Amino acid sequence: MPLTFAHPAIILPLKHLPKRWYSLTGLIAGSMTPDFEYFIRMQVKSNYSHTLSGLFWFDVPLGILLSYVYLVLVRDGFIDNLPRFLNSRFSKYQYLPLNISLLSVAVMACSVFIGSASHLFWDGFTHPKGYFVQHFPALTKTMSLGGHRVFIYKILQHGSTFIGFAAIAAVIIPMPKNEAVRTHTIGKYWVIVVLSIVLITIIRLSIGLKLHQIGNLLVTVIAGGLIGLIVVSLILIKNTRINVR
Repeated sequence: MPLTFAHPAIILPLKHLPKRWYSLTGLIAGSMTPDFEYFIRMQVKSNYSHTLSGLFWFDVPLGILLSYVYLVLVRDGFIDNLPRFLNSRFSKYQYLPLNISLLSVAVMACSVFIGSASHLFWDGFTHPKGYFVQHFPALTKTMSLGGHRVFIYKILQHGSTFIGFAAIAAVIIPMPKNEAVRTHTIGKYWVIVVLSIVLITIIRLSIGLKLHQIGNLLVTVIAGGLIGLIVVSLILIKNTRINVR
């Protein structure tokens, strides 16, 4: 698979459509959702999320849930505690009113579906069980790189990951900047996230994860970070309510 966080690159052209037609949050969340089965299992194993049927019963419901968890719980505190370079570019997306109506949920669901379908399409070229890999023998041929024979689909996998991140950077860097928000919680925020990663990884290592299982180790670290974001967001909300009282 291309690294999960490169997947939103494929939906970037859709941001030029009229804004009422789509949810950018839904597109981005959907484009990453199929890999969340890895994070839930904390191993590189997907029985459902990368299948056509799973697109409907697994990816879309989970993607909608992730989108609203981000918008309601994570977004504002997360952007507050981003490094200055990113905070100044994304702060305009904070504290926006959340419109929940039948139409907005339908738009969200369609956006998640498109994002998730784009993920499966991309993986179809870069995964040994991908549709295009199985139907186009050229993708299973090998090339010599550094004295090793490497499958073409593997080259596409790593090459497309690099291109995806480059495309995302090319969109973020020229974004208009606002005054960066200074927050006194940034250190504590990321310490909690890192501690979550460490704790989850230690637990997984204690119940069978091996350090040489690089893929499983990577998805465990990502899962720990995602759990940390939820935990620290709940703490921020609780502290805000206490301060308001």
